[in-house]
Amino acid sequence: MNNAQNLHIRVMTVSDVPFAMELKALNNWNQLAADWERFLEWEPEGCFIAEWDGRPIGTATTIRYEDKFGWVGMVTVHPDMRRKGIGRALTKACIGYLEDRGVAAVRLDATPMGKPLYDRLGFVEESQLERWQGVGEDYGDAGVQAMTEESLEAVCQFDRPLFGADRSRVLSSLFWEEEVGKWVALEEGEVKGYVIIRPGTTAWYLGPLVCTDPEWAERLLQQALSSVAEQNVFLDVCLANEKAASLFTKYRFEQQRGFTRMYRGSNDYPGLPQHTYCPGAPEIG
Repeated sequence: MNNAQNLHIRVMTVSDVPFAMELKALNNWNQLAADWERFLEWEPEGCFIAEWDGRPIGTATTIRYEDKFGWVGMVTVHPDMRRKGIGRALTKACIGYLEDRGVAAVRLDATPMGKPLYDRLGFVEESQLERWQGVGEDYGDAGVQAMTEESLEAVCQFDRPLFGADRSRVLSSLFWEEEVGKWVALEEGEVKGYVIIRPGTTAWYLGPLVCTDPEWAERLLQQALSSVAEQNVFLDVCLANEKAASLFTKYRFEQQRGFTRMYRGSNDYPGLPQHTYCPGAPEIG
């Protein structure tokens, strides 16, 4: 049987979100329908569905950050349809979309299961991250401020050199969602850091947490955890930040699994990961 005749890759639409949620549930991933809708808002021509004989069986998403780099995420195939080259075809569709639009590098966070595929497609290792799990707790007033429309602009400017590119459309999109918690650390009017926490299927997801001062980073963490007291929290620890793991250990978070951050192309804009405690998420960087 010629697999190429059975397989078709097409652009994802909003009508595919229920299928994407079903496939996500098979992986025990944490995304909500709102996450898929954001992917389509950010990159409407860059999210893909794999079909086999007309039946949807896989997903993949992308997002561009200027022409500096693009991100690949949510690459998954129905368990019954794996080992047929579908994941490879989806990833190549993402690479083609991003490279055709002139990004210097294609980046992603690979699970252990997905990493061999990305190795074969020319991705190389950049750094390591780890998924940790904990529980929210009320720590009282942490001395940080709720993000406002005015401080959002300052946060985006603060974030740009640390992330490596402008991700204001991501931060702005999350800012305007009511259920998303967002706070900023200000010292004499200067941004020292910020944190975002948003709901998920089984736990709140904390990230980004970006801060240039360890004391403010802890205060931001306390504020985010206080907002979801007694509820489960996931976060991804950036191991390039030497202070991150010890901070989350202090608040009784425990490691669950690892990711490998990888890139293909010219990774000239890696940002300053020593100031990233948690990234935005494996699917958006």
